[in-house]
Amino acid sequence: MLDGVERSLSRLKAANLHDKLMPMTYIPEAYSVYVDLDLNGVLHSIGINQSVVNKLKNIDAKLRAPVMIAALSRTRSYLRTLESEFGGDQLPAEHQDLDRLIQQAIDAHPPQPIQVWTEQWVYVKQGSRAKQIISDVSELLDEAVLLARTTNLPQDQAALTDIERAQLIAILETALAVLRAPMVEPGLLKKTARVAKEIAVRTAKKKTEEALGTGLEHIAKRILELIASLV
Repeated sequence: MLDGVERSLSRLKAANLHDKLMPMTYIPEAYSVYVDLDLNGVLHSIGINQSVVNKLKNIDAKLRAPVMIAALSRTRSYLRTLESEFGGDQLPAEHQDLDRLIQQAIDAHPPQPIQVWTEQWVYVKQGSRAKQIISDVSELLDEAVLLARTTNLPQDQAALTDIERAQLIAILETALAVLRAPMVEPGLLKKTARVAKEIAVRTAKKKTEEALGTGLEHIAKRILELIASLV
């Protein structure tokens, strides 16, 4: 399994695909690994959000190249951990360690309370345009959380400090939780869009973590479209 993931990951990185939308058929070895992990009931253990997981095990699906790379990097770390546990080699569980550090950072430095004057809670009808936008935004949020969690850049090269990264993830995951509800509140969504836009601008200025910035820019735009559709 590990060899298959590494072959797919090497192919992705060598192709220099930037933010291109890529089919799962481009990484058939990794696709087979995800199917096997799913059949064995352990795919959820990697720590990848569900909408991304659903695409990884669908041969007809497409993902942005940076999201593919982030998912494969986490999968490689997970498989290395299994090898070290069952094969005796002590290899670092880099992404599990990063997840733990992110959680420690958010516990020690939680985001400032978000001041939201509740405008209204709006029920979203099934089949409505707003419902479709919510589906799109939720997928983008899942991808952004994955990209924010999966970075091996040193602190001086990253777009965010560890604390800022942890706080961003908390805000994005809160927005995801809100969007899963039958009713949505535009005030919180506006705050999320503002934060996403601010981080997107910062990544562009620093010219680092640009895939995360691009995703956040799309999130901000789509959230504003969602709010407009609720009026």
